[in-house]
Amino acid sequence: MQAKKLNSPIVQVFVNPLTKTWVILTEFRESQDIMLRRTKEFDRSEEFGNIFKSLIPDHHISMRMTNPQFKAHRRLIQDSMTPAFLNEVSAPRIYEAFTSLVGVWTEKARLANGHPFSASDDCFKAALDAIWAVIFPLGPKDSVTNAQRQLLADTTSINSASSTNIDEPVVFPETPIPDAPKSVLTLTESLEHMGTSSQREAMIATALEKAKGRFSSDRKEEHVARCAMDDILRRELAAAKRENREPAYNTRTIFDELFGLLIAGHDTTSTTATWGFKLLSDHQEVQKKLREALRSGFPAAITECRQPTAEEICNTQIPYLDATQEEIIQKSMTSGGLARTAMVDTVLLGHHIPKGTSVLLMGNGPDFIEPPIGKIPEDRRSKSCQEAKGRIGSWDPADSNLFKPERWITKEDGKESFDPTSDPLLTFGLGPRGCFGRRMAHLELKIVLVLLLWNFELQSLPGTLMLFATFEFIIEWSWSLSWKFGIFD
Repeated sequence: MQAKKLNSPIVQVFVNPLTKTWVILTEFRESQDIMLRRTKEFDRSEEFGNIFKSLIPDHHISMRMTNPQFKAHRRLIQDSMTPAFLNEVSAPRIYEAFTSLVGVWTEKARLANGHPFSASDDCFKAALDAIWAVIFPLGPKDSVTNAQRQLLADTTSINSASSTNIDEPVVFPETPIPDAPKSVLTLTESLEHMGTSSQREAMIATALEKAKGRFSSDRKEEHVARCAMDDILRRELAAAKRENREPAYNTRTIFDELFGLLIAGHDTTSTTATWGFKLLSDHQEVQKKLREALRSGFPAAITECRQPTAEEICNTQIPYLDATQEEIIQKSMTSGGLARTAMVDTVLLGHHIPKGTSVLLMGNGPDFIEPPIGKIPEDRRSKSCQEAKGRIGSWDPADSNLFKPERWITKEDGKESFDPTSDPLLTFGLGPRGCFGRRMAHLELKIVLVLLLWNFELQSLPGTLMLFATFEFIIEWSWSLSWKFGIFD
């Protein structure tokens, strides 16, 4: 808003008394240049990194790249984002969690008898089940969504569903959340005044002890990674053997990197998916086109009257599905921007930026979901930005405010393909600090879109509920933005 008010892609704001101003940049090319090619000039903002230090003090998210531990910590968890691990370990667990969500919505649709019902909490809990199962061994008693499905399956009717007003929402009974998942939700909702959680520590310690017992076995089959925690412990075991020392399993580093995967991979994914459901219900033509693309993309599932398998979803390329995902990620604005600090005195679009200045690289507003502000002369850009001019995509900003997956589709010889450079996107960051979990986020969103749209039609909200739902989303989005700046990187 300030950039538009001052008609400039770069502005400064005075946030706190007696402190340096923040510089706000709403321009994709220059932001891309900072993250890809000016990493010695700009690094992690301490102000935003400190948000996480009270909760996960030894997680790489708050470390600067000059810290030798940054790369070491990333290496510790890097295998959990390889295609093999994602497809063979993560995908089946994510698939199972969201199949349970299909079951919950099937029961709710039965009990609602045509009435609408809230879906955001269900998505929130299913996303928690999904990321929990990817990181830790998830037992049936730990699945929040399965417990809810069982409760609803045992319910014969809901009183509110008998209301004569068909637009009256139905409220369902909720199962209590088990202690360990509940502690995760409490911690992620309280980042701004965080201590440690004994419940969280006990949960991770117990899981580590069980895994350590398996990895100490001489049986090779016991060393197969069944979740991200196993993968991290296997890496530590291999390092200990190389260095001729005892493996160190119960370290602060392992605790914090595991828990960091949990909180970063849960709330952000569920928020994006929930916005995706809202956008698709508001744009029925896009939903219809996507469903048709899914039906065409999984012909075996159609023939056999079943939903696509996890393996089919991972291995099938459907350009319009990829395009819709990217459009949802851009328009949901789960991460509103990325924070950097100037490590040296430098220049940005012709303006002197003193060392220590916080720079916010916005991923929304002008040049992203609105037309850019003015035209920046090339000579005001950095040398590296000018040299890279021909290496980025080009797009028409005229319709940037619309929900339009087609913008990510290119055609050549009549064949459609997905082009991730068709529009500016900074949600996951770029360069060496780019989002570690980007592949996981795409996989989760892909699975949830396929399963939910295969089994349900997301209908438009009645007018009486539209305003309330929008207000509810704004409140949730505003709260989440207070700590999500830069959570991905």
